[in-house]
Amino acid sequence: MGRKKSFDQHIVVAQMSTVFVQRGFEGTSLDDLVTATGLLRGSLYSEFGSKQGMFMACLKANLKKQPLDDVTWRLLLVAMLELTSNSQAVNEIVSQWYAKQNSPNIATQLGQQLLKHSHILSGDNDNGKRS
Repeated sequence: MGRKKSFDQHIVVAQMSTVFVQRGFEGTSLDDLVTATGLLRGSLYSEFGSKQGMFMACLKANLKKQPLDDVTWRLLLVAMLELTSNSQAVNEIVSQWYAKQNSPNIATQLGQQLLKHSHILSGDNDNGKRS
């Protein structure tokens, strides 16, 4: 008989989300996720299957939030920049999210988030210009 899960998945997903936002998907190692969560590799693999499974759990959980917060926007950017062209599963998550958006300005919002993420747009009042 297997051991009972002794961690809160919501907390673990939040901890992993922070790491993926800070380091990106490719830049995140399993050691980074182990350190952030305090869990063993085996526990993470058992629960999520793979590093991509961990990222997908983070993305799905964060996309349920409305309105989207900074972490969610950044996870979307990581997904689009690093995974959607190579992972059908991640592509489907992002495509389904995009199809549900009612805002005609979603492309503008994504562009603003990309500029913010790359530190080109540093604040709300600078219109993307740095001094």
